[in-house]
Amino acid sequence: MIRHGSSIFLSLVFHTLIAVLVILTYKNVVSTKEEILEEKVCIELCNVVAQKPIIHPKSKPAVEPKIEPKPIIKKPKPKPTIKKVIKKEIIKEVPVVMPEIKPIVEQEIVKEKVEEKEIVEETFDQTSKQIIEEKSEARQEKQLIESKELRQEREYMQEHLAKIVQLLRDNLYYPRRARQMQEEGEVIVKFVISKDGSVHSIEVISSKSKILSRSAIKTIEDLSGRFPKPKKDLTLHVPIGYTLR
Repeated sequence: MIRHGSSIFLSLVFHTLIAVLVILTYKNVVSTKEEILEEKVCIELCNVVAQKPIIHPKSKPAVEPKIEPKPIIKKPKPKPTIKKVIKKEIIKEVPVVMPEIKPIVEQEIVKEKVEEKEIVEETFDQTSKQIIEEKSEARQEKQLIESKELRQEREYMQEHLAKIVQLLRDNLYYPRRARQMQEEGEVIVKFVISKDGSVHSIEVISSKSKILSRSAIKTIEDLSGRFPKPKKDLTLHVPIGYTLR
């Protein structure tokens, strides 16, 4: 074992020495090569003739287009707003002065009014007179008609009174209730008798009892067509008496 250790140690020393020698030789070789290159470069530079530099004509610079500046547009300043000041007008009351009317004008106005009044009164009087005359004429005509009708009615009643009275006695409607209540009195009935003897427009003019009024109307209705026939339509006023015997 001791032998092997000494041999390893000797081999290591030997190898390190060889490596150092290799490194030193490599450095020397590199340095000599650099010196030879430098000498060659210097010799070549010394032999080179200095040549004048070739001056090329300068090319004119290209004309750049002129850029016109854009016009500056000034914005208009906003106009100041003017506030309208509304003045309140104070209305002063002006006293109204009435013009004086001359007395002559007043007299003329009074005259005109008087004339107008007279004209109105005259027209009113004329119209009122006309109305009165018309009314009087109508009244006279009515009176004549009534008088004529009354005359015809009287003539008819005088001629046929006995027959009418007999018809009323024989056909008088006197209800039992009215007899029990002792209803008595006279009922005047107005009615129109036609040429054929029929009766219409029956109406009670005076009566003191409703029961007797209804019974008188029924009596005249039952006698329709049985009355004596007049020459023309007549309005008759017939009294009907209700008495208990």
